[in-house]
Amino acid sequence: MRKIPLLLILIFFSFDPLAISQTLIDNSSSPNKLRVFIDGCERRDGGCDMDFIRTEITAVDFYRDNQLADVFVLINDNRSGGGGRQYQLIFIGQQNIHAGRTDTLYVNNKQTDTDFEVREKLTRFIKLGLAPYVAKTQAGEGVIIDMKADSGFLENNEQEMFDPWNFWVFNIGSDANIELEELSRDTNFGADFNVNRITDNWKINISGRVNERFRTTVRKEPRVDENGDPVLDDNGNQIIDEVESDFDVSEFGFGHQLVKSISPQWSYGYDLDGRQNTRFNYKFQVSFRPAIEYNFFPESEQNSRFLRVNYGIEVRNNRYVEETIYGAVQETRTLQSLRVSLGLTQRWGNLQVGYRLRSYLDDFSFWTTGLNISAEVRVTGNFSFFVRAEGNYVKDQIYLASGDFSEQDILSGRVTLPSAYTIDTRFGLNFRFGSNLNNFVNQRFFGRANFVGND
Repeated sequence: MRKIPLLLILIFFSFDPLAISQTLIDNSSSPNKLRVFIDGCERRDGGCDMDFIRTEITAVDFYRDNQLADVFVLINDNRSGGGGRQYQLIFIGQQNIHAGRTDTLYVNNKQTDTDFEVREKLTRFIKLGLAPYVAKTQAGEGVIIDMKADSGFLENNEQEMFDPWNFWVFNIGSDANIELEELSRDTNFGADFNVNRITDNWKINISGRVNERFRTTVRKEPRVDENGDPVLDDNGNQIIDEVESDFDVSEFGFGHQLVKSISPQWSYGYDLDGRQNTRFNYKFQVSFRPAIEYNFFPESEQNSRFLRVNYGIEVRNNRYVEETIYGAVQETRTLQSLRVSLGLTQRWGNLQVGYRLRSYLDDFSFWTTGLNISAEVRVTGNFSFFVRAEGNYVKDQIYLASGDFSEQDILSGRVTLPSAYTIDTRFGLNFRFGSNLNNFVNQRFFGRANFVGND
């Protein structure tokens, strides 16, 4: 019996008092700074500016490795009805006392807001979202929060409800491009317009695009006489002639879309499109496609995820530049098409997948199917990869022009050749190592001119 008390005394004195006190301190004291990882700004426009965010928020440490962060901030965005942008900020607690906590904020910006105004408002909401987490750190003791609202806030909100434009948004633009090489010249002119009205129940869009491409190529051909013998100059060298060939590839198109929401998941509507594209042998094509769509997730979640299935019947009237290989100069055909699109933006990265199946109703032997995928995946905190790929199996090239075409017609892109499939891919990876702190901003030597060719 005497051995038991003696054993308890030995166990008691075997504990390290410093370890006990350190444990109590660790559990009761706050960390110095909150460790934060922000994902989403690298995919956004000038409104999401990480340099500005790091400069304005100094009460936290920004980390490059998401796995080491206490809070993971995921930024998603989507175009709003007025032509502006809505940011979705998801604050995900990952470690220590923050584990399991998730908050979501929405930032709405108007179409007329500049990048400066957008980034200032976005940064202010990031501060609001991080405030509860920062309050539990020692750095939170030096943070001052001003809870006074702008005096004109309520007045401005009331005015926005009475929109003099009735939610209509108009966009007009133009562009030009000139490329000069020793043996070719390319000149492109384009113009476009877009009119839309988007509300919770209706989506109306009208758009148009004009593009004209002038291409001149120069071929160097040895000069020969009528007998096929070379023609020589005074020095006995064969004369080389430069022969120019001019090509004009014109494109014109317009579109109109009307969509009515039935429920958070169901909607129906139609697309009306017209285009001229000499490369695809279309003097003019007009199509009308009524369709119905189901979204497995509510529209309120579209910033983070969506899975849409769209089915429609399409009527096309085609007028061709040249007679097709099937002997048609003008024809009207009916098609059916199924489209499936999946989009996910999560902590591990983002993924978008699209699938299409289309066939002619009067002849099922004419059909095409295609799959496209775009993904950016963070494998670990420092290693990520991206892939963009699209593949189509084509069995409905009814527009192909008959007749023989020169090499210049093919090289200039004036005509389209028969093909059973099309594939376009791009992929890459990124690995970083070294310091995980990402607090510092240094813009020295920023803004050096970027040349299209070799620098």
